Amino acid sequence: MIHPKSQAIAAPEVLPATTIENLIRFATSTKHDRALREFSEHYRCNPELVPFLVRHAKKQIRKFGWVCFDLAWAAALMELPTPGGPDFKLCARLKAWYVRAILYSHPRLNGRFELRKAAPDEAFGMSICETKSPDDYGRRLQWADGSPLSKLHPALRAGVKPVRSVQAQGELFTEAA
Repeated sequence: MIHPKSQAIAAPEVLPATTIENLIRFATSTKHDRALREFSEHYRCNPELVPFLVRHAKKQIRKFGWVCFDLAWAAALMELPTPGGPDFKLCARLKAWYVRAILYSHPRLNGRFELRKAAPDEAFGMSICETKSPDDYGRRLQWADGSPLSKLHPALRAGVKPVRSVQAQGELFTEAA
C-alpha cells in the first residue's frame, strides 16, 4: 500500500524530483548548451547505460568502499551492446555529465567518487564541497547554494518552472513555454 503522503507527491502533474530528466530540464547554463544537448541525446539513446553504471558503482563500493568511474566506464564499453553499431563510442567528455547525473539520481553514492570541477557543475547548478567528511572517500557534490543533493533542486524548491523541456523524439531541447 502506498503511503497517503507519497500519493500527493507523485501526482501526475508533479515530476519525480530526482530524475535525470529533471536535472536536464532545470540546467541553466547557456555556456554549456552544446555539451548538455550531447549528454541529453546520449542519455536518451542509451537508457541501459545509467543502470549499468550504477550497478557497477555499487559493486565497487561493496568491494573497495569507493568508486573509480573510469573502471565503470571501461566495463560499459566492454559489456554493453553497441546501439550505434561498431563505430559507437562512449565519449570520454560525457563522463563528468554522467557522474553528476548518477549522483543526483542516486544521492547515496555521493562521497564515494573522486570529483574534480567540471562543466556540468555550472550547468546543473552544483559544486563540490570544500571539505571531505571522514566517512567519505571523496568530497561530496552539493547544490551551488551549499545544500545537499538529497534536497530538491533549488529551482524546484523555489517553485521555478523548468528552463527546458526534454522531448522523447524530435528536437531535444525547446524553451519551456
